[in-house]
Amino acid sequence: MNLYQHLLPHGTKQYWQWGETLGISLGALLLSYSILPGDPLNTHIFPWIWMAPVLIALRYGVLMGVVSVLIFLGGWLLWAADQNLSYAVFPRLTFLGGTLMVMITGEFSGVWISRVRRIEELQHYTEQRLELLTRRLYLLSLSHDRLEQDLIGRPASLREGLKDLNRILPATDGLPGADLYLALVVRQCNLSVAGLYAVEDGKISPIASASIGAFTPIDDHDPLITHCLKSGELVHINTEENLTELPSRYLVAVPAKTADGRIVAITAVEKMPFFALQAENMQTLSVLTSYYADTITASEFTPYLTDKLTDCPIDFFKAMHTLRRLQRDMQISSMIVGFVAPDNQETAEQLKSIAAAVRGLDETWTMVREGKRICLVLLPLAGESSLGGYLDRIVRIFIERFGTRPGQTGILIRSITLDQDPVSVELEKFIITLTNTTRAEH
Repeated sequence: MNLYQHLLPHGTKQYWQWGETLGISLGALLLSYSILPGDPLNTHIFPWIWMAPVLIALRYGVLMGVVSVLIFLGGWLLWAADQNLSYAVFPRLTFLGGTLMVMITGEFSGVWISRVRRIEELQHYTEQRLELLTRRLYLLSLSHDRLEQDLIGRPASLREGLKDLNRILPATDGLPGADLYLALVVRQCNLSVAGLYAVEDGKISPIASASIGAFTPIDDHDPLITHCLKSGELVHINTEENLTELPSRYLVAVPAKTADGRIVAITAVEKMPFFALQAENMQTLSVLTSYYADTITASEFTPYLTDKLTDCPIDFFKAMHTLRRLQRDMQISSMIVGFVAPDNQETAEQLKSIAAAVRGLDETWTMVREGKRICLVLLPLAGESSLGGYLDRIVRIFIERFGTRPGQTGILIRSITLDQDPVSVELEKFIITLTNTTRAEH
């Protein structure tokens, strides 16, 4: 962690803490001077005035506490000059004791604020992952239900549409994969006239990225569109009573909102069949649009992949980048575990069992390199102790299903932490290490 992050636990952008430090310190000095003009630092009684820098240090850390002490020093020098006092009467012990007290309380505050920040970062990451998992679970349920009902007779299934979205690459202009997304939601949600527009900093682009039917240019002042951007949720004409009274030419407006709450696009629907405007269809439209937003966000990491990692799942690579940032800035460790074995039918089934036995936050990637089958498992927020527990669980699964341990079947296990940049180069080196290790030991 950088020194400035330790001294300023709340971050350097909250400049108002400087204002509070100056205001409280000067206010305490003026109040003390008004009560005891002959002893503004309370050197002959209990030094109540030093409660101000102590409170500042407890709230903001060491640096702000020292700033408050310096303000007291400047105030005393001005007072001494006004009283024509010699600097020999400077209260050295008072300032020494006060400064030590402020630094101790500031250090105590810094430690606990750092712990709170770590917990907040962990919570933020787990909330994002939970949001993604919830959407994927709903998509899985939806795909199963549609398959049972009417997807068999359709020219393209929901799964095929999602696969197309997963192959979206970054675009220099407009939204990537806009036509693919709109074709998918038109097919799955039965839309007649709709348009997709990019959103940046809360402002809608005037040019449509994709449209279907005779869609006219979007009206960003329309009450349905305005309410959609403000709430960040899908809105249709029957969402709230106050919207039914307002004139709007749109039936539905749905934001493409990522898991971290950022709106990257908006879909406006002008026409759709009456029976399609029901809760289940609206939920499907909302989830598919959110999935598209997450796919766009993930596709931004594609240019960072090296030539040998082009088949790496974007979700896996994106999670690596996020966890690397947490480890670099907050010292929250994460690990990658690699399982490697000769590529044959038996090991393929075994590694498939490993990939299936992951926790909700884990990401996996199975590949074949130089005749070796490799399964990588990304363990978010996991240190050495968590790694030991995970490997023990894998051993138990192997004993239950195959009657043996992974090492006895030729599967080798290696692990690394996300402590180096760039992550793409480190991932490529780790894969090369896995293939070379098996070659050397066999």
